[in-house]
Amino acid sequence: MPPSPLELSIEVTATSGARFQWDANQPATSRPQGFSFRTKLGEGFSDATLSLPRRVDGDYPDLGLLNDVTVTGGDGSIAYEGRISAMPRQLDETYSIGVNMTGYMANARDRQFTEIFVDRDTSAWGQPSLTRKVALTGANIVPHDMEQSTDPVSQTAAVTTLVEGAWTSPFAPYSEAWYDAGPNLKIGQVVFSWKRESSAIGIIAPWAWQAYLSSDDNATVTVASANLVGSGPGVGQSIVAGSGSYRYSFFQLRYGSTPAGADGARYAIVWYKPAVYGAHGVTLRTGDPGEPQGLYASDVIINIAQRFCPQLNTSGVEQTFYAIPHLVFKDLTDPYDAFLEVNKYHLWHLGVWDNRTLTYRPHNLEVATWDVRTDDPGTTFDWQGPSTDTLFNGIVVSYTDLLTGIGNILLPSSFPQLEDTADENPWNLAGIDRWDKIELSSPTLQSQALEIGRAALAERNRPKTPGQITLRGFVKDMSGIEQPVWKVRAGDTISLTNFPNDAPRLIHETDYNDDQKSVTLSIDGPPMTLDALFDRQSVALTAANLTR
Repeated sequence: MPPSPLELSIEVTATSGARFQWDANQPATSRPQGFSFRTKLGEGFSDATLSLPRRVDGDYPDLGLLNDVTVTGGDGSIAYEGRISAMPRQLDETYSIGVNMTGYMANARDRQFTEIFVDRDTSAWGQPSLTRKVALTGANIVPHDMEQSTDPVSQTAAVTTLVEGAWTSPFAPYSEAWYDAGPNLKIGQVVFSWKRESSAIGIIAPWAWQAYLSSDDNATVTVASANLVGSGPGVGQSIVAGSGSYRYSFFQLRYGSTPAGADGARYAIVWYKPAVYGAHGVTLRTGDPGEPQGLYASDVIINIAQRFCPQLNTSGVEQTFYAIPHLVFKDLTDPYDAFLEVNKYHLWHLGVWDNRTLTYRPHNLEVATWDVRTDDPGTTFDWQGPSTDTLFNGIVVSYTDLLTGIGNILLPSSFPQLEDTADENPWNLAGIDRWDKIELSSPTLQSQALEIGRAALAERNRPKTPGQITLRGFVKDMSGIEQPVWKVRAGDTISLTNFPNDAPRLIHETDYNDDQKSVTLSIDGPPMTLDALFDRQSVALTAANLTR
């Protein structure tokens, strides 16, 4: 079977819908020169460049910013997709118009967004606004401040609504803890647990405590949970849900009549394990037992893409199964940065490929996509030999605990998830502890920190031989059929068949040059997404105070 031809054809679709062709069969002004493109892990189709021999003082309908560009081979397969991002012009002895293109992952940087997927941060709950306090006072209600606290049983952060000191008729005491989702954000529901701090509060009226969603900071329009006064100690979870039109939530403890309270007494309700969910509609998933539900990374990626970069096709997103317990974007964020954030937990292949398909899937490192021999004509191979520089048998995770606000360090000696005990690990064979370290930049739950550390250690210790391979003309696929080298992409794997027992090597970046009909592959380097995820210090911890 003859291989597919090396020649490429370029179709340009203007924003008006008009279509144009650039290739060797077109008039001279539509024959591209110096065409090259790259693919990258974390992006898919990346940047591309070419030039056209055209006068620089003309306007051309096929040269419009954001025009779509599709590059195909003779067999109809897609070599590159993107959009025109710039057109530098050059005039010296000749004239030409450059065309710079960007892959469609750029759609994930067009529009920023905010969202509360699940917020477990108790420090986000605070005192009622001045407007609310004035309104309560005008209704003969004395506002009592809430306080940040710790649940003595679970040792997790909590908020406490409390009434201390005496009150006299005609005034009644209220204590409230408020949560503000922020501008343009709405709350779908709030899940929480609660308990009486002591038996001082009776289980019957006039005491009452409830959770609310509110339209504004003065409780003008609200929806409330049941009155929890008659419920048991509050062990387990309760919920208040609304229609997705509420910006605020608050916990309230109140006394419903005006007889005087005892001076020096303390009446308090502890609200713990609160979880605020935005009105995003993402399916909630069960994670750690006894904890509020979280969300799968795959569900979040699909939700963000469909809402904020609908030009992307999400059919290439495969399902994950780790429930992320805390995920908040209150500040304006690029969807792309959000994709990287949730990919912390898996370090999967992320990219936009054919037909603008957003792809999210695990790397298949068991089977090689491409086979090559180092003695193939036009093939060069430059690689780094085995090294201990990026090999470890443990990883230390430093982070700020979301529930306590206290800095914490997780050691492999205490958490098996952070160890690599494989017999073939040279550090284990030598009996030496060689620990890497990552520092997480945002407050995190311990379960999240462990999951991130586990994924990071697995990526660090994946067998690697960093280097570069240059291929010219054709390369054999896994079926032994020769294919044009422009078909090789980041995220594929390649095996050197004349190396004994050579394991597939992950391709991180490709750089194709059409004039030379060659592609340069960067293999087994650290993925750009990994160091983008962590505030990393490249320190191996083998000092006595951090070894087992």
